[in-house]
Amino acid sequence: MIMHSVLPAWRQVLLFQSPRQLASHGAGTLATIAAGFFLFIGLPRLMGHGAIPPDILAGTLAFAIAISLRIPYEVQPVRWCVSSAYPGLFADRAAVILAGIDYLPVERAGGRTLYRLASGPSLPWLRWRECRVEVRVHGADVTIIGARIAVRHLRRALKSA
Repeated sequence: MIMHSVLPAWRQVLLFQSPRQLASHGAGTLATIAAGFFLFIGLPRLMGHGAIPPDILAGTLAFAIAISLRIPYEVQPVRWCVSSAYPGLFADRAAVILAGIDYLPVERAGGRTLYRLASGPSLPWLRWRECRVEVRVHGADVTIIGARIAVRHLRRALKSA
């Protein structure tokens, strides 16, 4: 009942799993940094105050970049295997929980259901394939493979139910 990484150890060090994920994360991070610089540098000057010292700006920038790297870590794939007396009921409950966090089924075949995160039509570049979750039912076993954050949420919700 423990979650295990699907990736080999050397691959876990590379936080970004695809060029698309790296590009969209980089663009979002750069936009956030630009907005932060405007707030930290531009607004104080507009208000007639002195500039913020460079060491504070550098520390804030380093902290923001470090925090932003949690996002690609949370979508790294993990595997969670469960044996259940009622695997179909377990998979149905998982589907309800995944729908509650905006994961929609996109493909079903032979005891396997693939879910993808539903993003708005104006944000298709946020549809990382790394965010998918797959639920497989094989006999009494249910295997869930997907983004760490989604599988963790699913695990917590199913344990408390």
